[in-house]
Amino acid sequence: MPLFLTTLRVGGPSYTVEEVESGFFIHVVGGREAGFNDLARLIMEKAGPSYAAFPRSDGKGGYDCVHIIPHPSQ
Repeated sequence: MPLFLTTLRVGGPSYTVEEVESGFFIHVVGGREAGFNDLARLIMEKAGPSYAAFPRSDGKGGYDCVHIIPHPSQ
């Protein structure tokens, strides 16, 4: 698995991690929306051959969750 995904799975100050069968979700931590939105955009920019990313809108122009699905060979 690419280092970027391994690092994301650890969690951080702006998000929590929820493992699911198809990959994992990252969820925003309340009060940390700006940092989470920046991270969500970075995750989407880096998506490609190693993983797919599916963000969920918070209804206010940002995101509240991103579903990350690693490529099976990663």
